Amino acid sequence: MPEASPTSTDMGRDVDLALALAQGRPTGPAADEVRKRLRSHIWLLVDPADEYAKDLADSRARDIATATVDHARGLLRDQGGDPAAMLRLLGKAVYHLMRYASQVQRHGQQQ
Repeated sequence: MPEASPTSTDMGRDVDLALALAQGRPTGPAADEVRKRLRSHIWLLVDPADEYAKDLADSRARDIATATVDHARGLLRDQGGDPAAMLRLLGKAVYHLMRYASQVQRHGQQQ
C-alpha cells in the first residue's frame, strides 16, 4: 500500500523535531530519518513555493522568496556537512516552503 502524503501538521512536527535534534548530537538512525523526511517534504513543496515566488508583485519580496526556493533546492543536492547545521537548514527550508505553498493553495481557493 502506498504511503499517504504528509500533511502540513506532519511537516510541522518534523520541522520541530529537526530543530530539537539539532540542539544535541543529531546523529544516528533517528536523525537520518528526519533528514530524509525533510528532504522529501522539500521535494513536495518546492514547485508550489516557486510558483508563489514568481507570482509576487513586489520585486523585493519576489527576490527573497526566489532565493529561499533556490536555497532549498541546493539543500537537496548537499548531503554532507555538519549534521546539526543540516537539520536546522532543512527544517527552516521546509518551514518557509510550507508558508509559500500554503499561499498558492489559498489563492487557488479564492478564485
